[in-house]
Amino acid sequence: MVVPYPGAGNINPALQVAKLLHRHGVYVTFVNTEHNHRRVQATEGAGAVRGREGFRFEAIPDGLSEADRGKQDYGRGLAVSTSTRCAAPLRDLIALLNATPGVPPVTCVLPTMLMSFALGVARELGIPTMAFWTGSAAALMTHMRLRELEERGYVPLKDESYLTNGYLEKTVIDWIPGMPPIRLGDFSSFLRTTDPNDFGLRFNESEANKCAKAGALILNTFDGLEADVLAALRAEYPRIYTVGPLGSLLRQNLDSAAAAADSTGLSLWKQECRTPSAWRGWTRRSGSAPSSTSTSAATRC
Repeated sequence: MVVPYPGAGNINPALQVAKLLHRHGVYVTFVNTEHNHRRVQATEGAGAVRGREGFRFEAIPDGLSEADRGKQDYGRGLAVSTSTRCAAPLRDLIALLNATPGVPPVTCVLPTMLMSFALGVARELGIPTMAFWTGSAAALMTHMRLRELEERGYVPLKDESYLTNGYLEKTVIDWIPGMPPIRLGDFSSFLRTTDPNDFGLRFNESEANKCAKAGALILNTFDGLEADVLAALRAEYPRIYTVGPLGSLLRQNLDSAAAAADSTGLSLWKQECRTPSAWRGWTRRSGSAPSSTSTSAATRC
C-alpha cells in the first residue's frame, strides 16, 4: 500500500515507485485523498485512476472542508489535517481491503515523507513498513539535523534582521556527516523563522525523524550522485535503498509506447491546450515568447 502526501511532488514519484513494484509482480494499492482523486478524474478522466490487474487506486478523506481549501494557510492546514485526521480512515481502508475476496491482504505500508501517521497505523496492525523520501539524500540528512541546529543556536533566528544582515550567507555549517560545508541560507526556507514553535520547523523535523523509524527507507536518488551523504546515512540507518532516476528505471526494457504510458503521472491541474497559431497570437499579445517547456506541453495536448 503506497500512501503519498497529497501534493504532485509526492504523488508522481510515489506513483512511479508503485509502477516499478507492480512490474515486479507486487500487488499495489495506491491511496490518494478523495479530493485529489476527484481532481484527477476531472483533469484526466475516470480512466486515469481506474487501475489495472494487480494495481488499484483507493481514496481516503483528508479531513478538510471546501472552505478550508480557500484559506491563505491551506498548505499548513493540509499538513495538520493529514497528520491528525487520516489515521482512522486509513485503518478502515486496510480492514476493508483485508476483508475483500480476491484482494491480497496488505503486507507492507509505504508512505512518502510527511505521512508518518501511516507508519503508526501499520505498526498498530502489525504490518511491515517502508518510507519513501521523494527529495535528495542531502535534504533528508539536513532535515534530520534540524534539532541539532537548534541545540547549537543557529535557529530560530534571533530577530528578523538576521534575514537581511548577511547572517544566512556568512554562516557555514560544516559538521553534517557526509556533506560538504553548506551555508545556512541554502537550507530549506522554513528555517527562516524567529519562532521556536514555528509549525514548518517543528513539523519537518518531526516527520523526517519519524520516517527514519520505518523498516526501510527508499530515496529518490542514486549512489553515483550522492555517495558520501548516502554512506553517512547508511551508517545510521543501514536499510536505505536508492531508486533514482525513476524515469530511467521505468523505461528500461520497455518498448517506447509502454515506457511513455508508464512514465506519465497524475495531473491535478487542468491543462490549457493551444494550437501553434494560438501560441503565436498569445505571443503577439503578451510580448513574450513561449518557453521550450510550454511549447512542448502544447504539442502533447
